[in-house]
Amino acid sequence: MLRLLLFFVNISMMVLTVAKAGELDAECNASSTAQQCALQETEKQAAQEINNRFWFNKTYDLEREQVFSRLQAQFDQDPWSVCSLKLGPQSTYSVDRQLREKTATNIFSGGSEVFDAEFISLTDNINLQRADQRLMANQADFNQASGVLDLYGDIIYSDGGMALHSTSAQINMENDSSLLRDVSFIIPSSPIRGSADVVYRDSPTFSRFKEVTYTACEPGNQDWMLHASRMKVNDETGRATIKHGWMEFKSVPVMYFPYGSFPIDDRRLTGLLTPSVGMSGRSGVDIRLPFYWNMAPNYDLLLAPRYMTERGFMMGADFRFLWQRSLSDINFEIMPEDQLTKTLRWGGSFQNSTRFTDNLSMNINANYVSDNAYFNDLDGALGLNNRNRYLASNANVAYTLPWMSMSARVDNYQNIDPGASNENVPYRRLPQLKLDMFKAFNDHLPLEMGLDSEYVYFQRHFPDGQPQGQRFNIKPSVSFPFVSQSGFIIPKVALQHTQYWLDNQTTGGANSLDKTIPLVSLDSGLFFEKDFDTLTHTIEPRLYYLYVPFVDQSEIPNFDTSLYNFSYGQLFRDNQFNGVDKTQNANQLSAALTTRLVEDGRDRLKFTIGEIFYFADRKVNLVGNQVHTGFLSNLITELSSEITDELKFTSEMQWNFSENSVNRGNADLRYRGLDNNIILNVGYRYQQEQIEFGQFAQNQVIASAIVPIYDGWSAIGLYRYSILDQKNLEYFAGIEKDSCCWRLRIIYRQFLLSTASGGFEGAEPQNSIFFQLELKGFTSLGEKVEDFLLDNISGYRKPIY
Repeated sequence: MLRLLLFFVNISMMVLTVAKAGELDAECNASSTAQQCALQETEKQAAQEINNRFWFNKTYDLEREQVFSRLQAQFDQDPWSVCSLKLGPQSTYSVDRQLREKTATNIFSGGSEVFDAEFISLTDNINLQRADQRLMANQADFNQASGVLDLYGDIIYSDGGMALHSTSAQINMENDSSLLRDVSFIIPSSPIRGSADVVYRDSPTFSRFKEVTYTACEPGNQDWMLHASRMKVNDETGRATIKHGWMEFKSVPVMYFPYGSFPIDDRRLTGLLTPSVGMSGRSGVDIRLPFYWNMAPNYDLLLAPRYMTERGFMMGADFRFLWQRSLSDINFEIMPEDQLTKTLRWGGSFQNSTRFTDNLSMNINANYVSDNAYFNDLDGALGLNNRNRYLASNANVAYTLPWMSMSARVDNYQNIDPGASNENVPYRRLPQLKLDMFKAFNDHLPLEMGLDSEYVYFQRHFPDGQPQGQRFNIKPSVSFPFVSQSGFIIPKVALQHTQYWLDNQTTGGANSLDKTIPLVSLDSGLFFEKDFDTLTHTIEPRLYYLYVPFVDQSEIPNFDTSLYNFSYGQLFRDNQFNGVDKTQNANQLSAALTTRLVEDGRDRLKFTIGEIFYFADRKVNLVGNQVHTGFLSNLITELSSEITDELKFTSEMQWNFSENSVNRGNADLRYRGLDNNIILNVGYRYQQEQIEFGQFAQNQVIASAIVPIYDGWSAIGLYRYSILDQKNLEYFAGIEKDSCCWRLRIIYRQFLLSTASGGFEGAEPQNSIFFQLELKGFTSLGEKVEDFLLDNISGYRKPIY
């Protein structure tokens, strides 16, 4: 009832003010002097400002905002221009103290008086200038005996790092202290602005403020303000403390804290960090309140208690340690009892990066969780840390030179997909030893020599009848590249030898196996171009011949090899398998043609077509003894165009001659406005099931957008639909308000988790709601969502302000 009464009172005041503004317009029209019209226009603007206040008065009145505008004009570039300048170099604000010491001080004033050779009084438009420093005042008195400088009137001080306004100031030159009253200031590097009734500068590194107000909003904008009755700033410790502080948002008080402390620079300080709040269908309301402990300059600890209404309490800890050439991070979290599963759940990780010398380094990445549904259940509101089906742990030591690299590595995997079988978990590598060398002799003759070699011991996670054992592979190569601006021709010869020593053979096969295979290739291409008025037309044909004799590899186990997805790049590889367990036999010729229309370095139109002609049957497979007899590979076509600087189109299609159908294809149309910040994406994905490639059938459409609506408000959305499954795979919708001093995001998401077979049959929708409020230059409430948008909306860029 009280709010309703206030609302009607406010409406009444607005009507009266509008009526008064109408009278002012009438008077101004009837007036005969421009000065009266200007005065009445100022009163009209002030009245309009009152209208915008609604229930609460704004902190800064029109006169104070005019002071900030004057301070803003003291800089060569507007400190808040970063809000609109998205690209290109940004302005820097700094001071050069050495230049100040070398530069004389120039003093200008309309009048001066000297008393007893010790007291100097300056009046009428005083202007002091030294290097980047400038001081203006109405009156100044300087006592040489005490070293005290008193300033009065309209005082403005500015330099490369700040600008301030005051009505009176007293500066003690002897101990470098000062006292200022009714202060307004702008610090452009942040940028921030604020005011204080009194400022005591006790030393060059310590200041005290009374009745201080602070914001990162540009002059004229008071969306959020931080108030405090007392504030102390210590530059030596990098800490600011406040007493009786309160925060207002949109002129409404939203938070009070009797005491607070926060850093004023990049130094780490102990204290509470901003909480994160989310909500998901799996865990309910999710609240996380982290506490940061700066234990020492080279190590710290983050404690993160977390509560989920559906699951219960969880405790996390993150310990970081830095020592000379080494950085370590230990992360651990535990839930004593999940209220839904009635089990203990925990996870931990250890990361270390050490560089012993410029050439010798070591990296460790160890991870483990209590169960395979850990990340599905406890990964956060939006699933920002979506992972693969297997959680990898590895460690490696590497020694590198410009022409050589040696490394030793161990790998382990854990199944973290509840729908995936443990039988498909990749082999452990205990260890993997590699030696790779490359040397080019281009200065003397066209010759390049290389060597790829490795030794690996593969181990299963548990006995399941699959082979395990040792593998040694070595592949020396020699090539003779002839390269010019008009084309290239690169003949290459390689020899691959792979040796196996197997154990736990349950099939009765041999324990020792090997294969030795030569590889011969010839890569060539030409480049033609012709210039028109504003366009350059290019024609780029390319031929690649590959010969690899057939060697029976049916008895050789497959430890870590898979098929590459067939694409344009696959036309020019010497092996269709990603790994050394299988080496294709080949007598084939790849032919491709690319043509472009180039304008100012942009491909206004690009078309590529390519295909492989097989002169021999392909007899090597990952599994089984199927013989591929086709003469032609899939025909690959790619068409793309940068239609304008804002609108781009890309597409790719593979035509299967044997099935007389499209085997795979996609098309994307993307728009990213340079001036209006609109992002629109529409895409289509089609793929036939290809078991040999581990690919599932796919027929999907996807659309995403960020559309500005009004005054910094934008709509955010994504929609992914499976035509094949006739289901909504994922969608999220939300709104975003982005201004120069604050950002608000609210997003609702629903998605399906695919099963081990790649389908979505029986998958239950997962729901979540995310809220984020960021007060730029001060704090952020909620988890950052930039990475999520970066992964899901093409063309999105992280804000730089």
